Amino acid sequence: MMNIVMKDKGFSLVEVMITLLMVTVGMLALGSFYLASIKSERMAQERVSAVHLAEQILEDWQSTNTLPTPDCKVAGVAAGALVLDTTTASCVLNNGIPAPFDILISESPVKAPIPSGHLRHSTGAGAPEMGNLLQDPTNVGSATVSVRTVQVSWTIDGATRNVMLTHITRKP
Repeated sequence: MMNIVMKDKGFSLVEVMITLLMVTVGMLALGSFYLASIKSERMAQERVSAVHLAEQILEDWQSTNTLPTPDCKVAGVAAGALVLDTTTASCVLNNGIPAPFDILISESPVKAPIPSGHLRHSTGAGAPEMGNLLQDPTNVGSATVSVRTVQVSWTIDGATRNVMLTHITRKP
C-alpha cells in the first residue's frame, strides 16, 4: 500500500475573498481621495482666477482712473465697462474657467482723518511711506483719498465664495 500525501499548494476560496475585500476597500479609499483632490484643485483654480480678475480690474482702474472693463464675457458677449455699486452677473473668464463670477466695484471717500505722521512734511520730517499718495503737492494741507474695492464672488457646490481687494488712492 502506498501512502500518497498531498500538500496544499494554493489558496482557499476564503483567503481569495478576504484579499479581494481588502483590495476593494483600499481602491475605494484611493478613489475618494482622488475625487476630493480634483474638487480641491478646481476650487483653488477658481480662487486664483477670481484673484487675478480682481487684480486686473483694480490695476486697470488705478492706471486709467476710469471704470474698468473686465476680461470676461457676460452671456457670451464681451463685458462692458463696470458700473459703481452694480453687480455684473455671470461674467465667465476668457481663460477657460467655466465658473461664472459676479463682480462688484465700489469707491468711497476716506472719512477718518489721516494722522499727520503719515504725511510727508515740507521739511522732509515724518513718515514718507504714504506722503506721495495722500498729499496733493499743489495743496500742502490736502489729503483727499478714496478707497476702491473690487469684490469677485462665485458659487461652488452650493456655497458662495468671495475675494475682495481694496486699494487706497488719492483722487486726482
